[in-house]
Amino acid sequence: MLEAISSIDRVTAAIHETIAAVMAQRGLDPARIADDAKLSDALGLKSMDLAQIVLTLEDDLETDPFQSIPITSIRTVGDLVAAYAVALGLSAETAPGAQDMAAEMAAARARRAGRRR
Repeated sequence: MLEAISSIDRVTAAIHETIAAVMAQRGLDPARIADDAKLSDALGLKSMDLAQIVLTLEDDLETDPFQSIPITSIRTVGDLVAAYAVALGLSAETAPGAQDMAAEMAAARARRAGRRR
């Protein structure tokens, strides 16, 4: 478990390590992990692999960004990093795609608030 999660580098490392561990379990080459790598196409991860990654990250990073955004918006490793960066309140400038992810999270919250009325 990470103590104070205040750095995008720590978040990125946790995400990369988690993905690498799941890939190693499946016999996939974790050397292909990069921010622009598509989780399913480039890395060969299946939906159950992604579920395992998300569950592990929820425990390790102590947050669930998918309360605010749809998990279907996550396509790449960078998208995953951006989702956690936004959920943890890290600076949008530090994570590629975090500004877009923050806007998407705000739109999702507004849609949910509109449905509750």
